[in-house]
Amino acid sequence: MKHVQKISFIGAGALASGLAVLLHQDGYAIGEIVSRRSARSLRRASQLAHEVGAEVRTLVEARLDCDLLWLAVPDEAIAPVAAELAGHTHLPPIVLHASGALSSHALHPLTARGVHTGSAHPLMTFVAGAPPNLHDAWFALEGAPAAVRAARRIAGRLGAHSFTIRAENKTLYHAFGAMLSPMLAAELEAASRLGLRAGISVQKLRQLMRPIVERTVQNVLSKSAAKSFSGPLARGDVRTVAAHLQALDVLPEGGVYRALAGYAIQTLPVARREEMKKLMESSKLPRNIPRKPATGKSRKLKGSTT
Repeated sequence: MKHVQKISFIGAGALASGLAVLLHQDGYAIGEIVSRRSARSLRRASQLAHEVGAEVRTLVEARLDCDLLWLAVPDEAIAPVAAELAGHTHLPPIVLHASGALSSHALHPLTARGVHTGSAHPLMTFVAGAPPNLHDAWFALEGAPAAVRAARRIAGRLGAHSFTIRAENKTLYHAFGAMLSPMLAAELEAASRLGLRAGISVQKLRQLMRPIVERTVQNVLSKSAAKSFSGPLARGDVRTVAAHLQALDVLPEGGVYRALAGYAIQTLPVARREEMKKLMESSKLPRNIPRKPATGKSRKLKGSTT
């Protein structure tokens, strides 16, 4: 099979846009941006198509005259789109989808038509207005050998690495990725809101967060979570953890703290582990720490802070 030279996309969201722009910059021809019929979808597809020199068509109108078609649509849309594509007279030799959670089995109607199908998921965050950098990132690949080979070559051209994953492991792999980025962002949002409640200004918040967050991530990646673990749980400071629980008891961030602390007690080097377990299970303070409602004025929190 010849090397992929022309790639088309179904979808024009952040993932499709990021990939299409990078591939265009690397010299690939982008054939079509296939969109839904809604005005908003067509407008977004037109903007992307203009940027990468592609044509905009709906699924019914698509010519699919490309070497590889990449589906970058919501997970629940992949199977219906594959079923509709299977009704086309002309199909490209390779079709990939970009879902991290689903396997190539979602493209079964196309496999039945003789198409080499696979999944190629970049383990990277894609958000609108922030062009991705895939250098040294990783693609998780799965599917027919020809599809995997094509995806591996594309990843290499973008400066990324790739690895294969078993179809039955895709859901756990995707949960792993979710905890590395969106769930991490959620945890940092909870921390940010606690900072605001503590009287730290929005302007100062990110300045305070950046050094400790960046150092923690560097330590975990260069050493391990266990060797990077610090703070009151690591020291066995039961009184301080109890005070945290009391202060957070009526706040939504308390659930985040409790979940993370409970997991840390099970998996990381926590001192006075059994006492910490009892504290978490009972949700009661030691007798020498008086229970009282959290004081201080509540600040109204507006929007996202991270």
